[in-house]
Amino acid sequence: MSIGASLRGFRTCMCPVITVDGTHLKGRFGGTMFVATTQDENEQVYPIAFGYGDSENNLSWEWFLDCLKGTLGHIDELVFISDRHASIEVGISKVFPYATYTICCWHFYKNIKKRYHRKDAVIMDKVAHAYTEFEYNRHMKELRNFHHNTYDYVIDAGPHKWSHVHCPERRYKVMTINDA
Repeated sequence: MSIGASLRGFRTCMCPVITVDGTHLKGRFGGTMFVATTQDENEQVYPIAFGYGDSENNLSWEWFLDCLKGTLGHIDELVFISDRHASIEVGISKVFPYATYTICCWHFYKNIKKRYHRKDAVIMDKVAHAYTEFEYNRHMKELRNFHHNTYDYVIDAGPHKWSHVHCPERRYKVMTINDA
């Protein structure tokens, strides 16, 4: 479901950055609610569309993203941000092959904190938000010197997915998702 006024507002006034996420519904019927939003200029959540599916899997995400594409049409320089759920990335690559897929920095930091150290996540925040190559390299060197395993982990994840400076399209200031 999407509201016409929200779609018109997104097409005419918003940056082409869409955050997608899913949340598990509890209760009698269960399932998953899929959400697509963006941020307005005041960094407030701006709804685009939502849908309900039986679970968070490849088919459900493809269905939701296909419905989203049907309502939005083609948008140049489109960027998607999500947590690192594999089904979301697969769905975006199939339905929006021209779009750039990036990951939510907040979820990325949480994973780093869980696997490694709290200080690694603090350094990663500096690395991800760096606006220049010089600043990015300086913080990456700090991370490599502090904890080499974390450095390898973030390189394997792909700097183009989480780094502001290496993103192929503009993420504007949208680095996290917390829609659902």
